[in-house]
Amino acid sequence: MISPNLYTNFAQHQLPAIELAIHDYLNQSFSDQRQVLMDAMKYAAQNGGKRMRPVLALASFQMYSTDIVAILPFAVAIELLHTYSLIHDDLPAMDNDTMRRGRPTCHIQFGEDIAILAGDTLNTCAFELLANLPFSPELVLDAIRRFALACGVTGMSGGQVLDLKSTHSSATVVETIHRLKTGALIEAGISIPALLAGATPEHLKSLAHFGKELGLLFQIRDDILDVIGGNELGKTPQKDLAQNKLTYCSMYGLEGAKNEMMTCANRALAALSELPMCTDLLASCVSFGLVRDS
Repeated sequence: MISPNLYTNFAQHQLPAIELAIHDYLNQSFSDQRQVLMDAMKYAAQNGGKRMRPVLALASFQMYSTDIVAILPFAVAIELLHTYSLIHDDLPAMDNDTMRRGRPTCHIQFGEDIAILAGDTLNTCAFELLANLPFSPELVLDAIRRFALACGVTGMSGGQVLDLKSTHSSATVVETIHRLKTGALIEAGISIPALLAGATPEHLKSLAHFGKELGLLFQIRDDILDVIGGNELGKTPQKDLAQNKLTYCSMYGLEGAKNEMMTCANRALAALSELPMCTDLLASCVSFGLVRDS
């Protein structure tokens, strides 16, 4: 496998531009009560994190174009969308978590009412950014459509509902939850930038397949880290076990989950092998996903 260092070095190189773009977009202030909403959005969105989704977006785009600046708004959009999902995921009505990225969750810091509004507004901001992407109207419309599908009932939100409400415990159910709740947005973050850069339908199909497997791999790794990790994860450890949630570890055991993760890695690399250009950077992300500790 390709060393994970290729991906981590690329991420470190791109992170300053990503952080600056997020900061600049959220750099608004108000003299009335709306300021607390902006403060909550900044608190959640500018609190570090791996920025894996925006980095992946840049990595996918750069296979087809050197104009990284053009895709930065999309990178910001997908990170803001992800942040909204984390705010809502942490709420008492969902996972009821009190720590995120090493400090109190948004609703603990600002109250449930402002946290809900902060999540809602970040979701709206993501689509505002997409609507103003510097590409042809046809491509932008297609990108928005694909992005919405990844977020809705056939994607992230649908996966969250299944995670909350599923009464059946099976390998198929847990895989479906993971592919929708986590994988759909990661897939979109890889395939949409390539679409905007002019990738062919055949390339998009391979990249979508890669994104699906990478997304599942990352979620399985999250399941494993919830079991073996500690407070250095930046969130409450062993929360899945405490809530009796369906995970790959609860379904397959720790070693079985690791085996399933390797299966995803092999399928992801097989999808990349269908592409004619150099895909070492994306392959390196697979290696990173297998060994990351946060």
